[in-house]
Amino acid sequence: MSSHRKRKKAAAMAGLTAPELEMLEMLEEVLERFRWLQVLCHTQNFLLREKLGIPQEELDQVLEAAARSVDKDSAWSHWQESLGRLRGQVTESMRGIRRERKRAARNPEERGEAG
Repeated sequence: MSSHRKRKKAAAMAGLTAPELEMLEMLEEVLERFRWLQVLCHTQNFLLREKLGIPQEELDQVLEAAARSVDKDSAWSHWQESLGRLRGQVTESMRGIRRERKRAARNPEERGEAG
């Protein structure tokens, strides 16, 4: 429980909610990993085409196999689960804000605007 409190405090210090902080951290992690994947991809592409002369059909088969491996990657699954959870939290927060605005609009005396 204290870990959750620490996360909320760290988020508040950054001017964010806990889900917003978590989403930013996840995005940073994904972007860093994506950067390295691009470096590896360009390196391998150069080696396969220029140095080894592998035909495009064979490269396509390798690409399909690699895509299947990525789909099984646990980090990828974790990111998808985290994104789904965060999306739900943000959606629920937005619903709460809309409900509160509607309630306040129906009851202006609660805002100190009564006669």
